[in-house]
Amino acid sequence: MSLVIKNLTKSFGEKLLFSNFSYSFGENGLYVLKGESGAGKTTLLRIIAGLDTDYTGEIIGGGVSNVSFCFQEHRLFPFVSAFNNIVKVSFKEENETNKELTRKLLSRLNFKDSDMKLPPEKLSGGMRQRVDFARAVLKESKILILDEATKELDALLADKMLDIIKEESKKRLVIMVTHKEDEIKNLNAEIITVK
Repeated sequence: MSLVIKNLTKSFGEKLLFSNFSYSFGENGLYVLKGESGAGKTTLLRIIAGLDTDYTGEIIGGGVSNVSFCFQEHRLFPFVSAFNNIVKVSFKEENETNKELTRKLLSRLNFKDSDMKLPPEKLSGGMRQRVDFARAVLKESKILILDEATKELDALLADKMLDIIKEESKKRLVIMVTHKEDEIKNLNAEIITVK
């Protein structure tokens, strides 16, 4: 079942973000939410993920059980290595197959073996962002949500991440926010403008 938003209305105090907004997504594919700061992009992602329930309307196919989310802010366990931050969150089992998937993805994102052993406090902002991203990608879900997942990365690393995002969009629905116009052009995504 695909994700469907029906007649979503959402306000913050006096500010109306969405008024009877409806949209149907495909089973897979890549969608980019575009709009000014404060337009409601992150709020829409949180509603789809079931993290914000203060709205009227209907979200079909979303919710916590169907979504893996890479947030703007880092949400890593402080006393656990980068590697274990992924293995302990993304998988139901800590078996060798899942550990190898984690190693491969972190290597692809330019992590050395020694980096994988470091706790979040020893990682740069960009490294923490890549761990957050890997954690979301490796969690089995129908919908992958990425809220400015490349904002702290240089162009080379961002390109690696975008390649992975394109691959994921062939297997499942990916919804992302980015303010980088060059990324939007390169992604060949469907654009949803949030006003």
